[in-house]
Amino acid sequence: MQMKKLSKREFIESVRKLKGETVLWLVILYEGLLLVPALVKGVKGSGNDAVYFGYHYLEFFLILALGTILFYFVTLYILEGNQKIVLYSSILLTWGVFMELLLLFPGDDDLNSGFIIRNIILLLAAYVSAVLAGVLFIKIRKFRQDSVSFLLACLSVLFYILLMLFGVGPGGQANPEARTNLPFPVVGSIPVTEILKVIFLMVLVCLLCKQARSKEEKRKRLMLSALYTGINMLGMLAINEMGSLLIVLLVYIAFIVIYMQEIKYSIAVIAAGVLIVLSGVMAGEMMTDSINKKISAKELISCFYDREVPSTSGYHGGSGTIEDFRPALTDYFDGKSRGNDRKVTETELKKIVGNAQEDALSEAEEQAVEALFSDKTEIGYGDMKAAVEDRKNQSMMIAMSYLFADQGDKEDFLGTYYFTKIYNYYVNYGDTNALERFYVPKYGKVKTRFYCWTHPEWDNGDSGYQNYRARAGVRDGGLFGKDSAEISTVPNADSDMIFVAISEMFGNICPVLLLLLFFMLFWEGKKIVLSTKHEYNSGMAFGISFMIWIQAVFMTASNYGLFPIFGMPIPFISNGGASKCVTMAMIGIMVVMSAVEMEEDAVEDERTKNRMVILSRYYVTEPLKHLGKAVWAFICQKAGELKKAAVVKIRKKLREKRNGNTRRRKR
Repeated sequence: MQMKKLSKREFIESVRKLKGETVLWLVILYEGLLLVPALVKGVKGSGNDAVYFGYHYLEFFLILALGTILFYFVTLYILEGNQKIVLYSSILLTWGVFMELLLLFPGDDDLNSGFIIRNIILLLAAYVSAVLAGVLFIKIRKFRQDSVSFLLACLSVLFYILLMLFGVGPGGQANPEARTNLPFPVVGSIPVTEILKVIFLMVLVCLLCKQARSKEEKRKRLMLSALYTGINMLGMLAINEMGSLLIVLLVYIAFIVIYMQEIKYSIAVIAAGVLIVLSGVMAGEMMTDSINKKISAKELISCFYDREVPSTSGYHGGSGTIEDFRPALTDYFDGKSRGNDRKVTETELKKIVGNAQEDALSEAEEQAVEALFSDKTEIGYGDMKAAVEDRKNQSMMIAMSYLFADQGDKEDFLGTYYFTKIYNYYVNYGDTNALERFYVPKYGKVKTRFYCWTHPEWDNGDSGYQNYRARAGVRDGGLFGKDSAEISTVPNADSDMIFVAISEMFGNICPVLLLLLFFMLFWEGKKIVLSTKHEYNSGMAFGISFMIWIQAVFMTASNYGLFPIFGMPIPFISNGGASKCVTMAMIGIMVVMSAVEMEEDAVEDERTKNRMVILSRYYVTEPLKHLGKAVWAFICQKAGELKKAAVVKIRKKLREKRNGNTRRRKR
């Protein structure tokens, strides 16, 4: 394919025509109008100490406007492609730059200029990524070859190994439980997980989107794709990247359903995925139950009082606070006090507290125990509840010792409430095997997020903190945002919780409109899928548009409490230069695919001319046709039976009538 070359006269004429592109200039106007909210919200501090920085948006606007115009011009007049893709992605990218300025501007004279220069360079790099990806897609055809896809698969395995050995957390911070970035000397850390998802997509397209396939070849490629997907899922699990693992699985299922067109294999793959998930849950529950039985009262108390506990929840912090434990104890004692009580005397309770600490009681602890028996000889669950609620001296220590002294109560309590910090503590300091040390923190991270999602008020000081702040931010934002110029303070507001920040600052209507833009971008990708003659182009267009769309949907749902929080960047909008570069590179490929076909002739399979027709035929029309035939056969059978019964009945009546007539004649 050769890009259209414009003569000088054609170029001038195209520039003149560009003036008449009303939609383009409306988008540029919209990008410029964002200066108004930037000036309103771009304030740090108050009074004489206030720092106004919203005007810096002008520096980014000039680059955004120029980039939008140039990409629109190239797409419309040189590539003759789909310019809507350029407009939608430009608006989304503008919002990303706009929010990054408001949320991350340092407000320090020594850092301000460095922040502006760095982000301008990253914005330019995003545009360059789109150009390079588009040019490489046109010029280099070897990416379609199986040998190259094998090398890409090996590269992804190498990346997983490097992440497990040298990986750091988001932002370059040391985090042994979230190894998503690789550190580099000059540029800092790079989120390799975004690159891994693109590599996965390229390999998957090479395996599943080949034309003129025999059944044997299709099945072989299906098995290879399943193996490669499994490797990616294991890699994502090893680096504790659960959000990307979910995206990889959903993309694979979508490809199997749409491109393989084999109902039984699609069902088998989905069933295998469900079985793997259920097996993982069962394994995690068995390991946590084992820890519940093994962990001692002293270890449980130390978890909250004495030790810094490594956190895998990704929410608020590593150290457990005892106040997070108080509501659970109160609730549990309240429930137990209504049943069979477990009474203890003063001597027994002192012995219990001493055994729990494996040390003699201090004078303060002795006095606290004696205070509980000031007017009683025995106390039980109800008394412990009152002591915890009244926040009496040493009440939590005594109540925890009392509760965990009984093995049945301990296991029942730990099975009723879920504190991730308990299992992280035991994995790091307790008697665990290698499998438990590997799997329990990862299972705990996922279970914590589902648990906090289904229990909105749970552990708001630690593992449920981000859920709590997200709900508050969405609620406070209303339809059109807060009246004040306050910047959102929700945790991770610049990355995976950026839609909450937008809701809080500009109202809940803004994320809804942005999600609509993501859908329109997906719809333009669907048009490429339906129009292209090449399976490879079709697979790439579908994979890119679906991956961007599904990631935006899941993160929007998690921001609004409709789905557990999984830490993934929202394409275009979340902070991160590498994420923006990868997303813009995918957009560059989409723009090219909307304009061109590969030079070599395509071997067209009649079944693949309209993939949405194929999807509806195999998964809607055909099943409905079989259902209709079954219903019609059932109706015909019942009608035949009714007809037969009616004939028998009529014949019986006729016979009875003839017999009656015969008897009358004889008389």
